[in-house]
Amino acid sequence: MTESTQKSLIVYICNHGFAYEAMKEARRAGARGGTILHGRSSISQEKSKFFGITIHPEKDVLLIVCKEDQREILMTAITDHYGIASEAKGLCFSLKVSDAIGFSFDPLPPLES
Repeated sequence: MTESTQKSLIVYICNHGFAYEAMKEARRAGARGGTILHGRSSISQEKSKFFGITIHPEKDVLLIVCKEDQREILMTAITDHYGIASEAKGLCFSLKVSDAIGFSFDPLPPLES
């Protein structure tokens, strides 16, 4: 990939039910779309405490492939509303994508509020 086509994968993990709202924020910030996966934590108890934080077993994972120059904008849009300090308890990180086939990165019209 050339510098102008560098891509990133944004991974956002949150309590169950918040990924759809996080995706709305990402779309408002320019994301074309994403994939939401529903999962379950490997913690054996229904709720557990880790460093004073209650860990809920039901999780959502939002995956967004974006242009590198959109990465920080999208991550900020998501975590400003649904970050670790919110009820979503969302964590967000990104990974560089070495190659991608079948994605369109043409802009979409903005979502209305």
